[in-house]
Amino acid sequence: MARALRVARILVAATVLALATALPVQAQEDCARSVVLALPGVLWSDLERHEPPNILRAIDEGAWASMSVRTNSSRTSLSSGFVTMGAGARVDGGVTTGGPVEAGNPGSSTASGVQVAGVDEVERMADDDGYGARPGAFAGALDAPVHAIGNGDLGRPAPAPIGFGRWTLLSAMNPNGVVDTATTGDGLLADDDAAPYGVRTDPERLSEALDGFFANEACGVAFIDQGDLTRFDQWVMALGRDEITGALVALQRDALMASDELVGDLRNRMGPEDLLLVVSPTSPSWADEAHLGVAVAVGGDTEPGTTLESASTRRQGLVTLPDVAPTVLEHFGVDRPPTMNGRAMVAASTSDAPVPSMVSLDDESVFVDRVKGPLSSIFVLFQVVVYVLLLLLLVWRERRGGVGSIAARTLQVCGLAVVGFPVSTYLAGVVDGHTLGSFAFGGLLIAITGALVLIASLIFEGPLDRLLALVSFTWLVVALDLVTGSMLQLNTVFGYSPIVAGRFAGAGNIVFAVFGVTAILTGALIAYRFSGRSFTMPLVTALFVVTIVIDGAPSFGSDVGGVLALVPTLGVTLVLLTGRRPRLRTLVIATIAGVAALGLFLVIDLSLPDESQTHLARLYEDTRDRGLGALVETVQRKATSNLRVFTSTIWTFFVPPALFAMIYLLRRPSGRWQQFAVDYPKLRGGLIGGLMLAVVGFAVNDSGIVIPAVILSFLVPMALLVHLAMEAPALEGPAPTRKEVPA
Repeated sequence: MARALRVARILVAATVLALATALPVQAQEDCARSVVLALPGVLWSDLERHEPPNILRAIDEGAWASMSVRTNSSRTSLSSGFVTMGAGARVDGGVTTGGPVEAGNPGSSTASGVQVAGVDEVERMADDDGYGARPGAFAGALDAPVHAIGNGDLGRPAPAPIGFGRWTLLSAMNPNGVVDTATTGDGLLADDDAAPYGVRTDPERLSEALDGFFANEACGVAFIDQGDLTRFDQWVMALGRDEITGALVALQRDALMASDELVGDLRNRMGPEDLLLVVSPTSPSWADEAHLGVAVAVGGDTEPGTTLESASTRRQGLVTLPDVAPTVLEHFGVDRPPTMNGRAMVAASTSDAPVPSMVSLDDESVFVDRVKGPLSSIFVLFQVVVYVLLLLLLVWRERRGGVGSIAARTLQVCGLAVVGFPVSTYLAGVVDGHTLGSFAFGGLLIAITGALVLIASLIFEGPLDRLLALVSFTWLVVALDLVTGSMLQLNTVFGYSPIVAGRFAGAGNIVFAVFGVTAILTGALIAYRFSGRSFTMPLVTALFVVTIVIDGAPSFGSDVGGVLALVPTLGVTLVLLTGRRPRLRTLVIATIAGVAALGLFLVIDLSLPDESQTHLARLYEDTRDRGLGALVETVQRKATSNLRVFTSTIWTFFVPPALFAMIYLLRRPSGRWQQFAVDYPKLRGGLIGGLMLAVVGFAVNDSGIVIPAVILSFLVPMALLVHLAMEAPALEGPAPTRKEVPA
C-alpha cells in the first residue's frame, strides 16, 4: 500500500512538472513574433550571382518583391534607411551613425533603455521635410518590446570620427529615441584580417543574442543587421569602386552567406505564425546609380509562391521602405499611426519567376533613369534648333514673299515629329530597353516616331488632319494605358521611375500634361474639321469628360493636381469652342466644378479597401488626423519642389524660345493673330485652352516648369502648321466640311 502511494505521488509530481514546463512552451508557440532582417546594399542580381540557399528558400516559401528604398534624398544612406523603417514614412537620417549616446554597452551583453544618439537632428530634418513623419513611430505604436540586434561598426573599436555603425537602434527606437532592448556591443565582433575593416560578426555571439530575444515571454519585434554586409558596402565605397570584381566578389559572397546562415537560423527558431521580413534598406553605397533592393516576407499569413504589393505602389512585385513598419503592425493587429504614410504589404498571386523578373526590373529601372535625362535633352535641343532655324527662315522668307513648298513641308515633318515623340516613348515601354543599349534604344524611339509621322502622312493629305491623327492617337494610347494599369508609364522616358519613387501607378505629371493637351488639341481639331455638324460638340464634350474621369478616378489616373487643372481648363476650352467668350462667372463655375469632381473622386477612393486607396485618400486622412497643417505642409512642399525643378532641369531653357517662336508664328506678319481668329477660331480656342492648362498645371503640380514645357511641345507645332497653312493654303489639304464662323 505504501509503495502504491509512493508511485502515485511520483506520477502526480511528474504530471505537475510536465504541465509546468509545457505551459510556457505552449504560450511561446502561441505568441507571434516578427523579425526584420536588413540586407544593406543587396540587389536581386546579388542573389542571382551567389545563390544564398536559405534566402532563396524563404523566397520560394513566402512572398517577394523589389524594394524602392528612396527616402527624401536621391540616395538613401544607412541612417536614412534604418530610420525610415522605424518611422513608417520617409525620413532622412542626417549624419547620425546609429550609436548609443554613451559608449557603454560593452561586449555582446544585452542592455535595456538604450538612448540613441543624433535623434534631435533626425527629428529636425523630419519636421523640415514637411511629410509629418515621426521617427520611432513604430516602437511608439507597439506595446510589445522592440529589440535591436547587430553591429556594423567599421572596426573594433569603432573608429572616430565616423563613430558607431549600430543602425538597428534607429529602427527600434521609440519617439523619445530610446530602444527597449539592444544587443549591439562590439563583443558581437571577432577579429579577422581578411574581412573588411579587420572584423566580422561572430556567429556564436549573434546566436546568443537571438537566444535572448526568443526567450522573451512577452514576444516582440527584432530589427537585425548581421553587420558584415554593412561593412562590405562601406569598404567598397571607401575603395572608390563602382562595380564588384575580383577579390571583392569573394568578400561579398562571404558577407551575404553570413546573412544567409542567419536567415536559416531564424527560420528554425520561428514558428509558422511568426513573420520574417528580409529587406534591403539601402541601395549599394558604392554604385554610381541607385538601385531597387530586395523584399521577402515569410510566415504569418503570407502565402507561399506569391508576390508582394502595397497601397503605396499599387503594383505587384514592388513595395517601398516605409511599408515595413505598417506591415509588422498589421501582423500584430495594431492600427497604423497617422504619421505613417507607408502601407502594409499584402501578398498577391503571380506566375513570374522571382529572381529573373526582379533582376530585369532593376536593370530596366536603372537603364531608363540613365537615358531619361539625355533623351529629354536631345528632344529639347531638337525643338530649339528647329525653332531657331524656323525663325531665321521666316524672317528671310518674309522679305522674299513667303515660305517655299520644300521648306514648308520640311517644317511640317519636323513639327509632326515633335508631336509624335512623346507617344513613342510610351510605346517603346513594351521593349526592355536595357537589352538594347542606349544607342539602339534611341534609334528605336526615332524609328517609332518616324513611322507614326509616315503613316499619318500616307493616310491624310492635310497637315492639320495629320496633326489630328497624331494627337488623337496619343490621347488614345494614354487613355487605354491608364485604364488598364498604367503599364506604359513605369520605366519610360516620359513616365515615372520606381527608383525615384515619386509615383508608382496612375498618371504622373508629364503624362497629365500629354494627356490634357492632346485632349484639348483633339477637341479643337475635331471642332475645326467638322464645324457645324450636329455630333461635333457632343463628341468634344464627351472627350473632355472622359479625359477628366480617366485622369482623376482612383482606379485609373488618380491625379489630384490633374483634376484641379483639367476641369476648369477643359470647361473654358469648351466654351471657346462653342464660339462664346468666357466670363468671370465661367471661371468661377469651372473652378467649383473642379473641386466638386475632386470631392467625388475622394469619396470613391475612401470607399475602396485600404490596400487599394491612393494618395488622395492618404492626404485626406493625414489632414483629418493632423489638421489643416498637413495640407499646408503639402502645398508648401509642392511649391518648394516647383522651385527646385525650375532651377535644375533643361526644360526651363526650352520655355522662353518656345514661347517666342509661338508668338512670332501667330503675330507675324502684322495682323496674323486677327487673321487667325477669323480663319481658325476653333484652333485659336484650343491654343488658348492649352496655354491655360500650362499655367494652371504648373501651379497645382510639383513638376514645375516641366509641365508647361511639355504642353508647349504640342502647342508650338500646331502654331507652326497653322502659320504655314495661312502662308500657303494649298498645303493645308481638303477644306473643312463647313467654313468656320468667327468666334
